[in-house]
Amino acid sequence: MASNNSSGMAEASTGPVPQGSIPDFKTYRSTKKKDGRTNVDEEPDAFHSSAEPKLGADNPYALINSPQLLQAFREVIKSYPTVAADFNQSFQLKSPFQMLIHNWDPLDAYRKETESPVMRLHLNLLFQFMEREIGPDRKAAITYETSSSRGPYLTVSAKFCDANDGRIGEVNTSFSIYQKVHFASDHPAQVRALPVYPREYHSRGQDLEEELLARGKKFIANRGVLTRDYDGLAQYMKERPWDYYSPDMAEESAVWLPFTETGRIVLDRKTFEEDNFGSTTSIRKSEHPEIMLCPPYSLGFSMDRKEWCRYLVDNIREVAWKDNAWPSLILEQTQKSVLEALVKSHKYPENTRNQPEQKGKGLVILLHGTPGSGKTLSAETSAEMSKKALLSTSLGELNTSNVPWLFERRLKQLLQYATIWQAIVLLDEADVFLEARENSSSNATRNALVAVFLKQLEYFSGIVFLTTNRLASFDEAMKSRIHLSLRFEAPDLDTRRRIWRQNLEAVPLDETEIGGAESDDATDSLVCYDLNGREISNALNTARTLARFERVKLNHSHIEKVLEVGQTFDRHLKEESRRLVEASYAGGDRANRFNLIKRNSVLSKYAED
Repeated sequence: MASNNSSGMAEASTGPVPQGSIPDFKTYRSTKKKDGRTNVDEEPDAFHSSAEPKLGADNPYALINSPQLLQAFREVIKSYPTVAADFNQSFQLKSPFQMLIHNWDPLDAYRKETESPVMRLHLNLLFQFMEREIGPDRKAAITYETSSSRGPYLTVSAKFCDANDGRIGEVNTSFSIYQKVHFASDHPAQVRALPVYPREYHSRGQDLEEELLARGKKFIANRGVLTRDYDGLAQYMKERPWDYYSPDMAEESAVWLPFTETGRIVLDRKTFEEDNFGSTTSIRKSEHPEIMLCPPYSLGFSMDRKEWCRYLVDNIREVAWKDNAWPSLILEQTQKSVLEALVKSHKYPENTRNQPEQKGKGLVILLHGTPGSGKTLSAETSAEMSKKALLSTSLGELNTSNVPWLFERRLKQLLQYATIWQAIVLLDEADVFLEARENSSSNATRNALVAVFLKQLEYFSGIVFLTTNRLASFDEAMKSRIHLSLRFEAPDLDTRRRIWRQNLEAVPLDETEIGGAESDDATDSLVCYDLNGREISNALNTARTLARFERVKLNHSHIEKVLEVGQTFDRHLKEESRRLVEASYAGGDRANRFNLIKRNSVLSKYAED
């Protein structure tokens, strides 16, 4: 065993007998000369200044070389949280040597019980070192301040099994039982009401162990970056506002709030720990981990909430990809073939976390056209066809504070997630980013947002869909970054027939009376209504709700009722539009007769007619 008080090196003394048979303790001090060489001197006193290192020296440490001491540590201590060693080879034990303090009595008992003279000799030397270095600390007492609101407490140390980044092993944890919290007015408490209690008092029988083992195996199986389906209760991590500050914020733990999640999630603990400082757990690798002690939840990202969440392992399912989504997409065949080829053949970089290497390797697809013509649906079905997660967002979600630097951080983070997960990004209603920038102070904030978006898009190596129904003024810098642009027209008579037939066929047979020849007749009568794809889907869903309310199967009359109500609303809009246009003509201002009607509003459609 050797001790070093500076930057340190140590050697075990050797003799004619095999190395390690005769224990010895030596202290060395290493210093740097002016010429850069290292000078190593042996201290005359083996314990010289070990407990009191000189000012400016590095932290002292002990280098354990003795095979006997390593064997004793393996049999007595087994593992220690702050020591990254399994005691199978030499290691450094840094001052103040807490591991030796906390295991003083067990090591002393082992020394007294051992029958090996060599083992006892080595342990005697160890205890000489311990008496000198940490003996005074062991006799000292540590007083913890008692909370006035919670009173004295008991800390129960425990361990559980965890897995991350290919490592499976044990993690230390602790539970605190407070007198004033769990034993109100010093009255006894139900043992099951405590945060931790012995297994023998649990109401479940042997099936509990079987259930925990099955859950643990599922937890281990869901390691890495995985897209999954989820249905059930979960918890999302409430982030602090960006302008929040508290002197104690470093000690504040994350706040997890409950919610119900139904949909796609991405499990990725590594990225979570990279983005959330202090969330990393120290796992000691184990050859025989206790899978039964795995956590009940996995860490993942909600594609709906755009937040990190904790998901119960029991509610995680394999993804049920919609294999019929792409074949059922109604899109011009040439456009459909090109889109499929680009999405399926796109290659992601091997090092997804190195952003500078990703410049110019992304795929940007612009979908433009009238509302309800299938732009968003095309992006969604592309994700289903390629079996990739879909990250759908908008300017409103990314720019809640209207602060350019905060928008940049959120956008960069989202695109980085998509690259790591090989997900498809859908930026819906991307009009703000597509319109040409203007050189005026009133547009400074929008110009800054567009500049940020263009910069991040340049370094994105994944697939991003941009949708818009406005192409009046297109930014030249944005145009040069688009690889494919697809135009979506309002559905014509034949397209509406296909959409109606497809939606009607999707209704379960036990819920509808429309089928066979009746379905064709219904479709022929419904295509006369000038509706887009979204309006057709909404009308049918509303009709199904009406049928369920009447406790009958869906029939043609339910759809007609819904469409008639919608037509009444359209007539009112046309009348209002006509009134506004006539008012502008009456004022003689023909050039600006549409100023009373907001651009891209429903009324503008009728005003143009």
